[in-house]
Amino acid sequence: MKLSPSQIDTLKKLISYKGYPEIDLQYEILDHVACKVEVLLEENPTLSLDDAFRKVHSEFGIFGFSDLAESYTKSIERRYRRFFWEEFKSIFTSPRLIYPIAVAFILYWLSINSLFFGEKVGMPVWSGAFTILAVFFIIARYWKANKSMKNYVSYRSSIHSFTFFNLMLQISIFGMRRLENPYYNFDFSPQSILTWLSILAISACFICIFLIPRVLNRSIAETRKLQAIYES
Repeated sequence: MKLSPSQIDTLKKLISYKGYPEIDLQYEILDHVACKVEVLLEENPTLSLDDAFRKVHSEFGIFGFSDLAESYTKSIERRYRRFFWEEFKSIFTSPRLIYPIAVAFILYWLSINSLFFGEKVGMPVWSGAFTILAVFFIIARYWKANKSMKNYVSYRSSIHSFTFFNLMLQISIFGMRRLENPYYNFDFSPQSILTWLSILAISACFICIFLIPRVLNRSIAETRKLQAIYES
């Protein structure tokens, strides 16, 4: 038998009461539990929904849904990482590549042609300024998304993306501290390798900053597909 929307809502609340408030995790567990509950109710129509749920829960042993929840949590986190690297690689095969190229060109042009209080400002300073602006952008995006998305495992997974961002930022800072001359050496030499490494790390920071919200939305969209199945 097919569960009604009110029964689905009740199951979600029961799953939440068991200690799983994350929406995407709830639907993953629900997808597993609902099938078993449907079978039990079909076999015994007089069985209440609560009793059917308790029976299914008891089948998982003394730890209940803990192992199932842990498995689904890891699955959601793996899915997020896969989406992140897919989006990251797609930048280099799509028209969106124009954005990091444009940023790199602007930084280089500003470092060569601009004056600030009569002093020439090099690429490290301009790169730092742009990075700070980008960080403010991502903070604003997360502040806005916090209330509506904080109860998603995907949201927590997106926080882990900042590990990659932090690594790229540290490489950028290390390189920028050594790029003092605005006329940079791009010949094959230790100095040029440092220059290119810094430029690539800075570009990765920008790409990472703007990809994180995009990947988060994509991951949550997967949950909403599952949600649509049970709420239709």
